[in-house]
Amino acid sequence: MDEDPRNKSRLLIMIARSEAALDELVTGMLDVGITGATVVESKGLGAILRQDMPMFAGLAALLPQHTGSRVVISLTTLNEIADLKKYVDDMEPEQQPIVITLHVDEMWGPIRA
Repeated sequence: MDEDPRNKSRLLIMIARSEAALDELVTGMLDVGITGATVVESKGLGAILRQDMPMFAGLAALLPQHTGSRVVISLTTLNEIADLKKYVDDMEPEQQPIVITLHVDEMWGPIRA
Protein backbone atom coordinates (compact mmCIF):
# COMPACT_ATOMS: atom_id res chain seq x y z
CA MET A 1 0.00 0.00 0.00
CA ASP A 2 1.30 3.47 -0.86
CA GLU A 3 2.38 5.81 1.90
CA ASP A 4 0.09 8.74 2.71
CA PRO A 5 1.41 11.61 0.49
CA ARG A 6 0.97 14.10 3.34
CA ASN A 7 3.68 12.26 5.27
CA LYS A 8 6.33 12.28 2.54
CA SER A 9 9.38 14.38 3.17
CA ARG A 10 9.65 18.03 2.17
CA LEU A 11 12.66 20.30 2.16
CA LEU A 12 11.77 23.46 4.04
CA ILE A 13 13.88 26.56 3.38
CA MET A 14 13.20 29.75 5.29
CA ILE A 15 14.99 33.09 5.22
CA ALA A 16 14.76 35.01 8.49
CA ARG A 17 15.73 38.62 7.96
CA SER A 18 16.74 39.43 11.55
CA GLU A 19 17.90 37.77 14.78
CA ALA A 20 14.51 38.49 16.41
CA ALA A 21 12.73 36.88 13.45
CA LEU A 22 14.97 33.82 13.75
CA ASP A 23 14.23 33.47 17.47
CA GLU A 24 10.50 33.62 16.85
CA LEU A 25 10.76 31.21 13.93
CA VAL A 26 12.73 28.64 15.95
CA THR A 27 10.12 28.84 18.71
CA GLY A 28 7.38 28.15 16.15
CA MET A 29 9.31 25.24 14.65
CA LEU A 30 9.73 23.60 18.05
CA ASP A 31 6.05 24.21 18.88
CA VAL A 32 4.94 22.27 15.79
CA GLY A 33 7.43 19.42 16.27
CA ILE A 34 10.23 20.39 13.87
CA THR A 35 13.32 19.66 15.95
CA GLY A 36 16.01 19.27 13.32
CA ALA A 37 17.30 22.10 11.17
CA THR A 38 20.46 23.74 9.91
CA VAL A 39 20.88 27.50 10.22
CA VAL A 40 23.26 29.23 7.81
CA GLU A 41 24.40 32.85 8.18
CA SER A 42 24.07 34.62 4.85
CA LYS A 43 25.23 37.85 3.30
CA GLY A 44 23.02 39.78 0.90
CA LEU A 45 24.05 41.10 -2.48
CA GLY A 46 24.16 44.68 -1.15
CA ALA A 47 26.76 43.73 1.47
CA ILE A 48 28.88 41.97 -1.14
CA LEU A 49 28.73 44.99 -3.42
CA ARG A 50 29.63 47.40 -0.59
CA GLN A 51 32.42 45.32 0.96
CA ASP A 52 33.97 43.23 -1.79
CA MET A 53 33.24 45.08 -5.03
CA PRO A 54 33.69 48.82 -4.46
CA MET A 55 33.38 49.53 -8.19
CA PHE A 56 29.66 48.67 -7.80
CA ALA A 57 29.13 50.70 -4.61
CA GLY A 58 26.75 53.02 -6.49
CA LEU A 59 24.46 50.06 -7.19
CA ALA A 60 24.55 49.06 -3.52
CA ALA A 61 22.87 52.37 -2.68
CA LEU A 62 19.78 51.13 -4.56
CA LEU A 63 19.53 47.99 -2.41
CA PRO A 64 18.19 47.77 1.16
CA GLN A 65 20.76 48.66 3.84
CA HIS A 66 20.06 45.50 5.88
CA THR A 67 21.51 42.72 3.79
CA GLY A 68 22.26 39.91 6.26
CA SER A 69 19.91 37.08 7.15
CA ARG A 70 19.73 33.49 8.40
CA VAL A 71 18.73 30.62 6.14
CA VAL A 72 17.00 27.76 7.97
CA ILE A 73 16.93 24.39 6.20
CA SER A 74 14.96 21.41 7.48
CA LEU A 75 13.71 18.08 6.21
CA THR A 76 10.13 17.76 7.43
CA THR A 77 6.62 16.66 6.47
CA LEU A 78 3.75 18.44 4.77
CA ASN A 79 1.71 18.20 7.98
CA GLU A 80 4.40 19.97 10.01
CA ILE A 81 4.75 22.61 7.29
CA ALA A 82 0.99 23.25 7.39
CA ASP A 83 1.18 23.74 11.18
CA LEU A 84 4.20 26.03 10.83
CA LYS A 85 2.42 28.08 8.16
CA LYS A 86 -0.32 28.91 10.66
CA TYR A 87 2.34 30.04 13.12
CA VAL A 88 4.18 32.15 10.51
CA ASP A 89 0.93 33.74 9.33
CA ASP A 90 0.39 35.01 12.90
CA MET A 91 3.84 36.63 13.08
CA GLU A 92 4.23 40.37 12.59
CA PRO A 93 4.75 41.04 8.86
CA GLU A 94 8.27 42.43 9.38
CA GLN A 95 9.22 39.23 11.28
CA GLN A 96 7.78 36.76 8.74
CA PRO A 97 10.39 34.71 6.89
CA ILE A 98 10.47 34.00 3.19
CA VAL A 99 9.45 30.32 2.96
CA ILE A 100 10.13 27.79 0.21
CA THR A 101 9.13 24.12 0.26
CA LEU A 102 10.28 21.46 -2.16
CA HIS A 103 9.26 17.85 -2.70
CA VAL A 104 11.96 15.34 -1.79
CA ASP A 105 12.03 12.50 -4.30
CA GLU A 106 14.96 10.68 -2.77
CA MET A 107 17.40 10.93 0.12
CA TRP A 108 20.25 8.83 1.37
CA GLY A 109 23.18 9.01 3.76
CA PRO A 110 23.28 9.00 7.54
CA ILE A 111 19.66 10.07 8.08
CA ARG A 112 18.42 10.05 11.67
CA ALA A 113 14.73 9.66 12.42
